[in-house]
Amino acid sequence: MSFSYILPSHFYQFEKLGDDDDEIEFSSDSFSPDPLDRTGPIYFHPRAPENLSLVEAIDSMNPLVDCKIANLTDEDAPQIYTVCGSGPRSTFRTLKHGLETTEIVSSELPGVPSAVWTTKLTNGDEFDAYIVLSFTNGTLVLSIGETVEEVTDTGFLSSAPTLAVQQLGEDALLQVHPKGIRHIRADRRVNEWPAPQHRSIVAASTNSRQVAVALSSGEIVYFEMDSDGQLAEYEEKKEMSGTVTCLSLGEVPEGRVRSSFLAVGCDDATVRILSLDPDSTLESKSVQALTSAPSSLCIMSMPDSASETSRSSTLYLHIGLYSGVYLRTVLDTVTGELTDTRTRFLGPKPVKIFKVIAQGLPSVLALSSRPWLGYSDARGQFMLTPLTYPMLEWGWTFSSEQCPEGMVGIQGQNLRWVRCCPTAVWLSEALDVY
Repeated sequence: MSFSYILPSHFYQFEKLGDDDDEIEFSSDSFSPDPLDRTGPIYFHPRAPENLSLVEAIDSMNPLVDCKIANLTDEDAPQIYTVCGSGPRSTFRTLKHGLETTEIVSSELPGVPSAVWTTKLTNGDEFDAYIVLSFTNGTLVLSIGETVEEVTDTGFLSSAPTLAVQQLGEDALLQVHPKGIRHIRADRRVNEWPAPQHRSIVAASTNSRQVAVALSSGEIVYFEMDSDGQLAEYEEKKEMSGTVTCLSLGEVPEGRVRSSFLAVGCDDATVRILSLDPDSTLESKSVQALTSAPSSLCIMSMPDSASETSRSSTLYLHIGLYSGVYLRTVLDTVTGELTDTRTRFLGPKPVKIFKVIAQGLPSVLALSSRPWLGYSDARGQFMLTPLTYPMLEWGWTFSSEQCPEGMVGIQGQNLRWVRCCPTAVWLSEALDVY
């Protein structure tokens, strides 16, 4: 049997109670209580502890002498400044609210990119193979291996910016750019769909079997992969009342061939849910009015704490607004109705939303004036917490042998690889005081 006991800064475990020690024991009963009696000196020799073993050193703030709350760094949220400890272990600490992040590597790019994606080569691949960077005048493709290097024989159009990247079907790749769609087969054959004359693609969304693009004229064009692996265009088109600002297709559910809904955000401050069923393609199912134009949409299934089984999930529509507000609303899988909307202000900049993986579960990366992570905790409760990391302009999920669950982001002219651990909420930076 072992016992544990917590000290202010260290966590010890009892290995034994000292019953088998051969050390000499001293007791006051062995000596005369008369103070006039002379007693010879008693010798003992200190040794290293054998009955206790250090399990973990705990980052403790005990004792907390004083603290102040102030926003000295001019951030969205104030910081807590504390003086703690005593003697030579005194520290001055700064506490920030957020999840712990670890920057794996940062690389400076030849220009300032506007977006980044990662993609696998085939559906069965475990890790990503390419990093695709979009610039205002072109596209750069980097291969992921022992080193990250530029490659030019991928089939991607390098002379135009990119709007979306997708691993399509079993072994194909897809690139959406303002003037069309490139379907790149495994043997590097390219099937091109050109945008109609005098029109360009302004928004796009993809999954492993479906593609939806919005034209500058306000039309929605929908594609779906057929049994031969070709990307077939549907004759039905949907003309929206305003300019389309963002689109979202959910992932194809297991055992099905398509996602049932397409979310369309327009500059008239609305989000519309369109049906993708063959019998009612692009028919409107529901509409939600917003307080500002939507800047980003993401349809995603996430674990539900209210479900009876841990494997159950709920389909959500995550909405980012130009006003810096984030909304999460339940999307009914049958009717397409939007219900139970939750709202939170993330910052003064437009919100961009991306799907990432955290602790093996689908999570939401929301970027405004600071990055936020929406994830499910151990109880299945949805948590939206800021990351202790500077502002990012774009983010995407990233998986490699060295980092199975990571994120890649754009910060100015730098490409950054980040790993997040959704466990700690308050993180401190210490400065020793002597």
